[in-house]
Amino acid sequence: MTKRETLQLRRRACGFTQETLGERLSVDPRTVRSWEAGENDPLPEHRRPLAEALEIGLNDLGRLLAGLPLQEPHAAHSAGNNPEALSQHESDRASLTGDVGESTDQPVIIEPVDVPTLLAAAARRAVDFGSVLANATTDDPDLDWLGVSLAELATEYVHTPATDLLPRIVEVRDAAFALIRRGVRPRQLRDAYLIAGTGCLLLASASQNLGDTVAARAQLHTAERCAEAADSDALRIWARGSAALALEWSSTPAAALRFLHPVSLEAVGTQTLRRTVALEARVSARIGNTVRAHDALRRLQTLETLPDRHDEVSAFGGLFTFPDSKRAYYQAGTHDLLGDATAARRHADDALTAYAAAPEHEQSYGDIALTRVTLAHSHLLDRDLDTAAAALEPLRHLPPEQRIAQLPPAIRRTHRMIARLDSTRRARELLADLLHAPPAARSLDSSGDRTTS
Repeated sequence: MTKRETLQLRRRACGFTQETLGERLSVDPRTVRSWEAGENDPLPEHRRPLAEALEIGLNDLGRLLAGLPLQEPHAAHSAGNNPEALSQHESDRASLTGDVGESTDQPVIIEPVDVPTLLAAAARRAVDFGSVLANATTDDPDLDWLGVSLAELATEYVHTPATDLLPRIVEVRDAAFALIRRGVRPRQLRDAYLIAGTGCLLLASASQNLGDTVAARAQLHTAERCAEAADSDALRIWARGSAALALEWSSTPAAALRFLHPVSLEAVGTQTLRRTVALEARVSARIGNTVRAHDALRRLQTLETLPDRHDEVSAFGGLFTFPDSKRAYYQAGTHDLLGDATAARRHADDALTAYAAAPEHEQSYGDIALTRVTLAHSHLLDRDLDTAAAALEPLRHLPPEQRIAQLPPAIRRTHRMIARLDSTRRARELLADLLHAPPAARSLDSSGDRTTS
């Protein structure tokens, strides 16, 4: 017996399988199974559509989610769907009002009305009409709750493995898709596209880190389409920046620069602009364009003096922000690729200090781990093998779920640097356990250094 057997029974009584109910609500059938098993609760934006599908009110849905049976009126659900029963109700109404087809001298016999069944049928017609209004004329409060859910997920994504969040991200993104297909007022349609597109950005990050680059590119393409539909500069620039980030780690990193066009400060918030310029600096350094990399670093330093101002994407917080710790992380990685040990070490130290001082939910363990690798590289550039090994030591104590997928590629460059400095045997002794660390999905912004040297 499942924890919510009454919810399962109600779903069957309404003629739904888990698959068809999931299709009705635009959620995965596994989500429906998790509701019935008591593993998860429906998101706020799914409760009203679920109640409508089950032909009950929100209070009764609350009873089902608590594992309780419905009140008596709903026990006659099958009668409420019976056309013969409904015809009888119409006959009862005609008898009560005297509205009959022909006069007769026979006395009118008034039969008792099945009140529970009549009320249930009337309630279903009210729900049906409410759906018509939702499609045509009213604002949809579900959209506000989707925005809240997306902001929560963006914040959790910074410090939680993507695999743990993937079902919820899909659920929120698909709910936004469903609202767009169903229809909302024009003044809400733009917000729906913005939430759908930002959800696609989260899924693009998860897909890339789970090794499915085809899925990641599909998500990024749809995110940019949503940006065009919403006419949102911030979403457009975030989508193209994320595409550049994905391409930076591909076999054609130079293609990333095609997606990093100059951005106006009037078009986006300062954090989005800093992210774009930081990406340009690191991509340029990666492909050997030192002039453009240094120019981007100078512009990034200028942007540090501007006050923070959010746009409609960075306002979601979490992954979609670019705090000082992340800026220092990018600067350290860029100087490392440029071969500037002193600057790389300074910025790596700044990044680690900023992360240590940040609240726990802002501490991206992926960025912290890779910053330690950059710090080790800065010491190797100065031929200081012992200090480099000390910088890497905390990585050996990371729990398996925090050994991100980008860590082994980053360590492979460390291996090559140690091999040239000392020997391949020495590199293998120092790094063997880190090279074979089990991967875990993380944000693309926590990408490791995959440059050969």
